Amino acid sequence: MPVEFFILAIPFCVIPVFLVSLDYLNQSNDVKRGSKNVFDFDKYVKQKEGGDAIDNDIAKLLDIDQIAA
Repeated sequence: MPVEFFILAIPFCVIPVFLVSLDYLNQSNDVKRGSKNVFDFDKYVKQKEGGDAIDNDIAKLLDIDQIAA
Protein backbone atom coordinates (compact mmCIF):
# COMPACT_ATOMS: atom_id res chain seq x y z
CA MET A 1 0.00 0.00 0.00
CA PRO A 2 2.76 2.59 0.70
CA VAL A 3 4.20 2.22 -2.82
CA GLU A 4 0.86 3.00 -4.45
CA PHE A 5 0.42 5.96 -2.13
CA PHE A 6 3.80 7.43 -3.16
CA ILE A 7 3.09 6.82 -6.83
CA LEU A 8 -0.14 8.79 -6.49
CA ALA A 9 1.02 11.45 -4.00
CA ILE A 10 4.32 12.51 -5.57
CA PRO A 11 2.85 13.77 -8.88
CA PHE A 12 0.18 15.75 -7.04
CA CYS A 13 2.87 17.39 -4.91
CA VAL A 14 5.52 17.97 -7.55
CA ILE A 15 3.37 19.20 -10.44
CA PRO A 16 1.76 22.15 -8.57
CA VAL A 17 5.16 23.31 -7.29
CA PHE A 18 6.54 23.09 -10.82
CA LEU A 19 3.60 25.06 -12.26
CA VAL A 20 3.88 27.77 -9.59
CA SER A 21 7.61 28.06 -10.31
CA LEU A 22 6.96 28.43 -14.03
CA ASP A 23 4.35 31.12 -13.38
CA TYR A 24 6.77 33.03 -11.14
CA LEU A 25 9.51 32.90 -13.78
CA ASN A 26 7.08 34.05 -16.46
CA GLN A 27 5.94 37.02 -14.36
CA SER A 28 9.49 38.05 -13.51
CA ASN A 29 10.43 37.93 -17.21
CA ASP A 30 7.43 40.11 -18.07
CA VAL A 31 8.61 42.71 -15.57
CA LYS A 32 12.13 42.64 -17.02
CA ARG A 33 10.80 42.94 -20.57
CA GLY A 34 8.67 45.92 -19.61
CA SER A 35 11.57 47.77 -18.01
CA LYS A 36 13.74 47.44 -21.13
CA ASN A 37 11.34 49.61 -23.13
CA VAL A 38 11.86 52.62 -20.85
CA PHE A 39 14.50 55.13 -21.91
CA ASP A 40 15.67 58.46 -20.62
CA PHE A 41 14.13 61.14 -22.83
CA ASP A 42 16.45 63.90 -21.57
CA LYS A 43 19.50 61.83 -22.43
CA TYR A 44 18.06 61.15 -25.90
CA VAL A 45 17.39 64.85 -26.54
CA LYS A 46 20.91 65.82 -25.43
CA GLN A 47 22.39 63.16 -27.70
CA LYS A 48 20.34 64.33 -30.69
CA GLU A 49 21.18 67.96 -29.92
CA GLY A 50 24.83 67.23 -30.57
CA GLY A 51 23.98 65.31 -33.74
CA ASP A 52 24.86 61.77 -34.65
CA ALA A 53 27.80 60.58 -36.78
CA ILE A 54 26.03 61.17 -40.09
CA ASP A 55 25.03 64.69 -39.09
CA ASN A 56 28.61 65.45 -38.08
CA ASP A 57 29.95 64.14 -41.39
CA ILE A 58 27.47 66.28 -43.34
CA ALA A 59 28.44 69.31 -41.25
CA LYS A 60 32.12 68.72 -42.04
CA LEU A 61 31.39 68.46 -45.75
CA LEU A 62 29.34 71.68 -45.67
CA ASP A 63 31.95 73.48 -43.50
CA ILE A 64 29.48 74.41 -40.76
CA ASP A 65 29.66 73.90 -37.01
CA GLN A 66 26.42 72.07 -36.27
CA ILE A 67 23.38 70.67 -38.02
CA ALA A 68 20.06 70.82 -36.28
CA ALA A 69 18.89 67.22 -36.00
